[in-house]
Amino acid sequence: MLAPGAYARLGVRHPVALDLGTSTVRVWTPVHGEVVTEPAVVARIPSGGHAVGHAAMDLRATSGAKLLWPVRHGVVEDFFACVHLLRVVAAAAGRPGDDVSPVVVGVPATATLQQKNLLVAVVRRALGGRVATVEEPLAAALACQADLDRDDVVAVDIGHGRTEIARIADRAVAAAEHVDVPNAVDQVPFIAAAVRRVGARPAGPGRRRLLITGGGAAHPGLAARLAALTGRTVTMPPDPHLATLAGLRLLLTG
Repeated sequence: MLAPGAYARLGVRHPVALDLGTSTVRVWTPVHGEVVTEPAVVARIPSGGHAVGHAAMDLRATSGAKLLWPVRHGVVEDFFACVHLLRVVAAAAGRPGDDVSPVVVGVPATATLQQKNLLVAVVRRALGGRVATVEEPLAAALACQADLDRDDVVAVDIGHGRTEIARIADRAVAAAEHVDVPNAVDQVPFIAAAVRRVGARPAGPGRRRLLITGGGAAHPGLAARLAALTGRTVTMPPDPHLATLAGLRLLLTG
């Protein structure tokens, strides 16, 4: 059931909430207590080994190293590079290398079963332990404190190059699609059209709500335009880029 504390376990020391995006990876553990954020990038060190995140970006600036982005549209493209990336970021978040505490990871609502299984395999290889996946619109809706039992909710996650739109009904994703337009402003009419399509069949008797999250959500004027074009009440959390991770954290801690 999608509710705070649904994945909490007594005695578990180092559970992990993981938001793996195309451009950014975010990790939270109770050990560190703060969100660890790194660019989702890997670079080969000329003398051997790899650098990840900000260290990889610095390496390119100083030595011209080639950058590898192992995630595209929120799904894994390079298995081993992604494993290395997650191991380093999780260690920075204070998770011991031999720990087997559970991991809750967000997945795009439009991801295929094969893509979800590949993500689980990557996370299990990198971090060990039991891995549970939660569709990102559901985690974001939980963080936004949406009334999922009464309201007619459509969630919009504006990411790096891809925006995902999902209708939530009975605490599950009932319909979803994505829009691929690089510029957040130019894609507003396309997002609005997708919201109208997936939200054509009301999912609840309450308010018609539109939840906006993701790195592109705070663009000036975007929320007002979507409200006008969809006729829905727009809700945007204070830190829209952290909404998915905040929801995953709630599932682990309550």
